[in-house]
Amino acid sequence: MRTVGKTVLMLCAAAMLLSVTVFDPSEITSKILVRFVGTAPQRVEEEQEVVADTQLQSLLRSIREDRVREKLGRFASMGSRVVGYPGCEEAYEFVRGCFEEIGLEDIATETFDVTVPVDKGAQLTFLDSAPRTPDHSPLTTPLYGLWPNGVRTPSLPTEGIEGDLVYGGRGTFAELDGKPMRGNVVVLSFDCGQNFVNPRMLGAEAIIFYGDQGVSQGEALEKFLKVSVDVPRFWVESEDADEVVRLAREGGHRVRVNGRMDWETVEAKNIYGWIRGDGSEKDAIVVEAYYDAMSVVPAVAPGAENACGIVGLLSLAERLKEYGTRHPVLFLATSAHFEALSGVNDFLYRHARGKGHFRDRMPEEDRIDFRVFIGLDLSSQGDQVASFAMGTFYNSEWTTDNYQKNMMAPYAKKFSDYGAELFYGQRPEHPRHIDAVAPPKRTWKNFMPVRLGLDSEAVSFVGLPGMTLGTPNDIRERVDTPLDRMENINFAGLTRQVQTVTALLLRAANDEEFFVDSKLELRDQGHALDGEVYWFDRNVHFAVPKKPVPQAVVTYQQPGPNSAGGVRTLVATMTNSQGAFRFDIMRNKFSNKISAYQLDETGQITSAPDLGQEGDASYPITQPYGWWENHMLEVLFPCRAVSLFEIVDSRYLSVLDYLMVLGEDDAPPQSYGSEYVEKQSTAEGKVTRAA
Repeated sequence: MRTVGKTVLMLCAAAMLLSVTVFDPSEITSKILVRFVGTAPQRVEEEQEVVADTQLQSLLRSIREDRVREKLGRFASMGSRVVGYPGCEEAYEFVRGCFEEIGLEDIATETFDVTVPVDKGAQLTFLDSAPRTPDHSPLTTPLYGLWPNGVRTPSLPTEGIEGDLVYGGRGTFAELDGKPMRGNVVVLSFDCGQNFVNPRMLGAEAIIFYGDQGVSQGEALEKFLKVSVDVPRFWVESEDADEVVRLAREGGHRVRVNGRMDWETVEAKNIYGWIRGDGSEKDAIVVEAYYDAMSVVPAVAPGAENACGIVGLLSLAERLKEYGTRHPVLFLATSAHFEALSGVNDFLYRHARGKGHFRDRMPEEDRIDFRVFIGLDLSSQGDQVASFAMGTFYNSEWTTDNYQKNMMAPYAKKFSDYGAELFYGQRPEHPRHIDAVAPPKRTWKNFMPVRLGLDSEAVSFVGLPGMTLGTPNDIRERVDTPLDRMENINFAGLTRQVQTVTALLLRAANDEEFFVDSKLELRDQGHALDGEVYWFDRNVHFAVPKKPVPQAVVTYQQPGPNSAGGVRTLVATMTNSQGAFRFDIMRNKFSNKISAYQLDETGQITSAPDLGQEGDASYPITQPYGWWENHMLEVLFPCRAVSLFEIVDSRYLSVLDYLMVLGEDDAPPQSYGSEYVEKQSTAEGKVTRAA
């Protein structure tokens, strides 16, 4: 018996070790634990709590589940709230209306440009006689394009592509064996990982995804690649998916797929308003949440989980206006959060920087000085709130910045003290607020099971004190998916979080000892980069590149995966008619490879960075961290893109880490370009199987 017990313990130990060494922990969570155990929302504990403050108790009772449901339902019903889509503008109008109704002072709207992929529409048309509508016209089904691979959108030729509709299951070679791929349209289950590359490698013209239970943030992360390979990918909604899958399984149906998605520079809007209070404006608190949403299918982004933070902010503003405040509080609602934290970065560039170059040049009337920035990044599958000083957008290696931790730890402790003071009867092992800045026995990342891009990271990056009140221990399964809907929200848990956030911040706004006087100061690390993108056309100038490339998409890749909790890590802008571009705040302090591309109306890359002697060798595209404001010139060359798949060497299980382009004479051509993920073999996690 003792031997059997030892064997069981050894097997358990081996399984645990394998789960964090050989296998990807996120895969264990999303494909094993979630599938067999489920993701039932955490039960809201029925505690006999008593709120110490009578007026506060009355205000918290007014935060009812039905009101939270109503407000969040309003956001989730607006359609796609991705920047550039109608739902985002509707969300802005709703938030502004709430600010005005609450009675915030000096409400202001600020616009800024963001470059995003905009879905122009797609559809699947059955060309044979079998599937017909009641009036005998060809059956058509709406489709929706997926987020671009790099800059390559899922756009198709104007006339579309035609082929047989083939069912491919989860895209494994075993499931594709014996089925015709070349020239056809393949239907795949969304929970196929990166296997959508397989049918494309075998000659498929387009991929159509469907799904329900297998649709998760982890799967969404794998449906778009860091490199600009040509894989047209589309999503079919649940109400049409059953029929499409049935016909694909049946086989023998000829179809046409049309689709277009374009990169566009669109207008985004931040909005803020004040509750002034009795204190000095230099003791202001900024409370921020984003109101936009994200989905790997940008035209289908209901963003129910994404709206939890803005619902909390509106609830807090309403109660603080009634309760009153000692310290001035600025309520900031940002857009373009999911586009590399563009909204909060625009606010910081205009109004608030740490000591140094940019603050010195900021007009006095534009400055908004504050003592602390508090972002709200809530989700519903839990009932606790945690203070975070770090996230993973600027910190892809999950490291702990002890300097930043020590600076924000006193604020997290105050929130814990407020919680203990205000809520009598809460169980010590299940407090309303968790200190995830300096937890006594764990680290901050123990409370963050998935990567999150937090707006407070941007604040700290430019040398100002910032933290986030977020939901701990939530994998945010439906975030960044087209199924982030109301029916998946745990309203009891969310309501409890909104009550907690409201109580803590009402207390903080009226505590004359809330602010921490510290000699610790963060350094402003946000530098700017501008430049021009040219072709080297000797008909324009014989010696130097001078022909502007208009409407080129200019990008650089933030370290880490392609998304952090839905926040895209490919930072993008677009050149103007003179080929000029600018990044106001670079998102890291490393050297960055700046890559510009020109695309045609079908999404094909027609000009790319020239890595030859007259391009990168003379005008480097990798720009060092440099001075506060830096300038560059990039040369593009006309080209035709070729996609490479299955770049993993099956003999040594190593991935392509180095690529050399040679011409007919075995020497580098005068102009050439390439794009692949460097140093994949030495990095942890999954690899990108294309270049």
